[in-house]
Amino acid sequence: MAMRFPLTDLLDEQESYNFLLKTLHPDGMKCKQGHALPPDQKPHDRRRDPIFDYRCRICGNVFNLFTDTVWQGSQYDCRKIVLIVRGGLKRPSTLHLADELEVDYGTLLERRHRLPKLALAHKPDTALTDEETEADEMFQNAGKGHQTC
Repeated sequence: MAMRFPLTDLLDEQESYNFLLKTLHPDGMKCKQGHALPPDQKPHDRRRDPIFDYRCRICGNVFNLFTDTVWQGSQYDCRKIVLIVRGGLKRPSTLHLADELEVDYGTLLERRHRLPKLALAHKPDTALTDEETEADEMFQNAGKGHQTC
């Protein structure tokens, strides 16, 4: 029998929200029309603490942390999303991650397929400014053979 580790129980929901806010909205949260969330604005809907819905004071659109992101419409809490993103970087199987986080396999698989496509669509078009690029540590953990001394 495999031990199930309660990862979501060990993470703080507010700290996970703060991490996602910085990651998803480095310039601050905005409505779909691009109007910034004023620092003094109170939430429009508090039912999903800390993922509050806000109503834009300018255009009236309702938005939250996940508006216009791959997580829009998700019912996952912030802790699970942080762990899903972490899982995308560590690359465990989708089945393992779904089981560990107690989320639906199909939904998680669909999200995991959307993330790399979204990253590719938003990659920078400008070249690196460095004259030289070091590649001495590339593939160090990829299992592409063994070096002997």
